[in-house]
Amino acid sequence: MRQPALPASPARRRCLSTLAALGAGYALPLHAQSPATVTRRQMVVVHLVDRTGTQADLARDYLAGAKVQFDAVNAAGNTGIHIAHVVRDADPDPRNVIRQVLALVDNERADVLFGPGDSLLPALVQSSEIMRRGVQIVAPLSGLSLPAENVWYTRSDYQSELDAAVRQLRNYGLSGIALAVAPDFAAGTLRKGTPWLARMEQDMATQAFEITGDVSESARQIAARKPGAVLIAGDTLAYGNLGRALAAHGWFGFLVGLSSVSPASAREILGARYAGGIVLTQVAPGPQESTLRVVKEHVARMKQYLDEPPSPATLAGYIGAACVVRAVAATRAPGAAELRRAIQARFDVGDFPLDFTRGARGSQYVQLAVIGKDGAPQRA
Repeated sequence: MRQPALPASPARRRCLSTLAALGAGYALPLHAQSPATVTRRQMVVVHLVDRTGTQADLARDYLAGAKVQFDAVNAAGNTGIHIAHVVRDADPDPRNVIRQVLALVDNERADVLFGPGDSLLPALVQSSEIMRRGVQIVAPLSGLSLPAENVWYTRSDYQSELDAAVRQLRNYGLSGIALAVAPDFAAGTLRKGTPWLARMEQDMATQAFEITGDVSESARQIAARKPGAVLIAGDTLAYGNLGRALAAHGWFGFLVGLSSVSPASAREILGARYAGGIVLTQVAPGPQESTLRVVKEHVARMKQYLDEPPSPATLAGYIGAACVVRAVAATRAPGAAELRRAIQARFDVGDFPLDFTRGARGSQYVQLAVIGKDGAPQRA
């Protein structure tokens, strides 16, 4: 069931208002471009944005990051390529999304579907019609791990995030870690009783708590064990609601969430007086990693094209879009088969490597970041 959109922090409302205009389509269809444009190698990228689900904030930031990458490439004029970035709001009824996508593929002659989130990716992966047309799905926002011949991931999956979070927390000297799982999260792949979760429970020598409808009871059971950290496999609402309930039971340790959690919205749900540590995983470098070339470049382009602050999600979108740009630049002829060949390579995105030579997942990057009172990530 669709949940209402999460609140946007005041610092991001102007950006969201600007990006809302993109729902009608950022780029013109290929046949409507100017003569100067059509002399360059073309790639039509369809970007469906879910503005109403639990990833709404993240999807908008992801769009912002991708947009400034494509804007910069198209403005450069010396790259020999042009990205037609066609942006549409995803149909709120998941049953209609495939029809919407197929219409866009046919009418806009799309080569790439870009950035689908958790609510869209499963249906897209299962569509035989999308597969038959040879459309490549590149850089999903989603952290689901859904193997398919036409899907290419520029980020780690949720299971890798959880594993990496446990390792890093132990490196910090925290051994008492509780794991809480929202049963409706990640399309049920992390549901209690699945082999992967059973393995993780054994590794952590603990039993995962299921976040029930009575979140207060779940929080009471977790707080009674007095863990140093609570690792939550869930979205922003699950993370924020469990954190508030834990605080009501007197627990203020490290509340650790995944990249599925919007930092600004989580901070708003928890409230300014929340005294615990707010820690989230990042699957792309955050703005705090200022020594990386991709971060410096992205910060400058966000200011140039949107005049808005960057976030881990805008950087993830920027990196995903950079993967598309580099693959297009490496193609020798039009067509899905040639694009697929070009993607199966190694890319350096400004000190951030992507390697698709061994499979569909080009990055396993995961880092923990502490979220400050302003909702921005800091070095953990």
